[in-house]
Amino acid sequence: MAQTVKTKGSEFAPDWRFQQPVDWRDTDIDEAALKQWFNYMLLGRQIDYRFQVLNRQGRAPFIISCAGHEAAQIGVSWPLKPKHDWLAPYYRDVVLCMRMGMTPLDLMLAVLAKPADPASGGKQTPGHFSDSRLNITSGGSPVAAQMVRGAGVAYALKMDGTDKVLMTCYGEGAGSEGDAHEAFNFASIYKLPEIFVCENNGFAISTPMRKEYAIEHVAQRAAGYGFPGVTVDGRDPVTCYHVAKEAVARARAGQGPTLIECVVDRLGAHSSEDDQRRYRSQEEIDQLAQNDCLERFKKRLLDEGILTAKEVAEYEERVKDEVSKATKEGIESPDAPAENAYTNVYGVDAPKAIDPAAGVEVEEMNMVAALRSCLTEEMERDERVMVLGEDVGAKGGVFLVTDGLYKKFGEARVIDTPLAESSIAGVALGLAVAGKRPVAEMQFTDFAHYAFNSIVNEAAKYRYRTDGDWSVPMVVRAPMGGHAHGALYHSQS
Repeated sequence: MAQTVKTKGSEFAPDWRFQQPVDWRDTDIDEAALKQWFNYMLLGRQIDYRFQVLNRQGRAPFIISCAGHEAAQIGVSWPLKPKHDWLAPYYRDVVLCMRMGMTPLDLMLAVLAKPADPASGGKQTPGHFSDSRLNITSGGSPVAAQMVRGAGVAYALKMDGTDKVLMTCYGEGAGSEGDAHEAFNFASIYKLPEIFVCENNGFAISTPMRKEYAIEHVAQRAAGYGFPGVTVDGRDPVTCYHVAKEAVARARAGQGPTLIECVVDRLGAHSSEDDQRRYRSQEEIDQLAQNDCLERFKKRLLDEGILTAKEVAEYEERVKDEVSKATKEGIESPDAPAENAYTNVYGVDAPKAIDPAAGVEVEEMNMVAALRSCLTEEMERDERVMVLGEDVGAKGGVFLVTDGLYKKFGEARVIDTPLAESSIAGVALGLAVAGKRPVAEMQFTDFAHYAFNSIVNEAAKYRYRTDGDWSVPMVVRAPMGGHAHGALYHSQS
């Protein structure tokens, strides 16, 4: 059966609440905004339909649907300021990304793998949205990676002292990843200007939520990290807007993150590679149509006299024409030559060696002192340079490489992190994406394996998978073989 939303709280989650439905007249939303929402939702659904057609025609070998998520996406995104605030999207966020500035043509270019695709130049499968001009950070296929990267972006926004916020979206399946925990923890510790949005459609491909979580509501997790969580009916865009506006205001005011759980319906299969009839009954599939958020919102607008049946038909026809035009332009856009597969693999070549300046006295020092001198010099020269890692602050690192930096440059630029290597590297990536120059320290190389995904799947591929739109100016430093009698896990010599 389709998901239901329970409204009772839990003594173990005192900061969690279920948001009761809100009437749009009790908000600052007017009829014009509701009509805009309807237009966005129609666009999302029509684009989804066109994707399916292109898939059946063999033009788009892989597609992933947003059907059933449209109401939640337009509601939570409406308090954001496009081209000002930042977004770390999840792969179904078609409507949310359009709200932030992407166009139907952008989305068609992506699904058709055209080189003009602003997200990846046709190098990624669709759903991995990205555009540096719109502050939409690039997503990859390993789920939850956007969450630790987002924490780094949000930290940079806080450092800059602006009122910008980041919205990080994910599906409830990704909440089982360790990166989700690390992101929640880091965001809460530093009271980051971040809004986490879980679009909970009840299935991680085929695995139902009861096999993913031991709690009733995803948002109840927030209390364990010390920030508010709220569950909302994701089929109701007005109520989604209400809770998102509150969360965005908290973030702008420096009060830290919020977790919003939007309970939605996945109206179709997980992707074009999936057949949901293998794990959902026909009765359940049939019932999904009755919960369709687009049809519910359309009925609401008609019942309240905000739109007439004639006006609804006009909206639908205009949207159909707009998406048809975008589809035609996308198909006619030139295909990528084969050599594009090898472009933007690396950044601009750095000098292989740096010669000392003439006439400068050279001081002989050991490796630790040399590293400390280098970091000090660069942090004095460029305020964007910062250090993060375990015990790098007051202690100065286990090898004392960062000794004195905490006192000289302050805790904002010398970050003592939790023991969480994936987020150390992931946060560094987010900092770099948002304009900083982070140096991430792995306390021992032996423990860097925890950060494999953040380094190999994320940082190393970021330039390539965005076709050069983003760069990642970050350093990961890890000592190796420098500890006597360290045995298996502290030597690696």
